[in-house]
Amino acid sequence: MATPKKLVVDSFHTEFMSTTVLHSELEDMFLLKAIGDFELELDSLDYNDSVGEFDRDLIRPEITVLGLLMYKHYLGREKDRVMKINNIVGKDIKLTSMADSKRIIAKAYHDAFDEADEMMGKLKDGSYYE
Repeated sequence: MATPKKLVVDSFHTEFMSTTVLHSELEDMFLLKAIGDFELELDSLDYNDSVGEFDRDLIRPEITVLGLLMYKHYLGREKDRVMKINNIVGKDIKLTSMADSKRIIAKAYHDAFDEADEMMGKLKDGSYYE
C-alpha cells in the first residue's frame, strides 16, 4: 500500500491558518523540497511524482516531519515577502510598522526549523529516543 501526497499536504495545512489559497504547483514544490531535506538527513522515501504518492507506507511521524518541512519552506517564502514589503521606501510612501511582523516570521521560521530538526533526530537509527 502506498501513501498519497494528500496526507502530507494535509499535515502541512494544519500548521497554519491563511486566507490566501496556495497554488497546487507551489505546494508540490514545497513537498519536493521537504522530501529532499528528509532524504538528505534520513532515508529515501521513493516518491513517485507522476502518480503523486510514495511507493511505501509512511509512518505517522514521517508524514508529520514532511508537513513540518513543507511549513519551513513556506515560512521561508513568507519571510522573503515580508522583508521585501518592509524595504519599500519611496518618495511618497514608507512602510514603517512592519518590523514586528518581520521578527515574528523569523521566529516562526526558526521554531519550525528547530522542531523539524528535533523530530528528524528522533527518527534516525540509533536515536537516543528509541
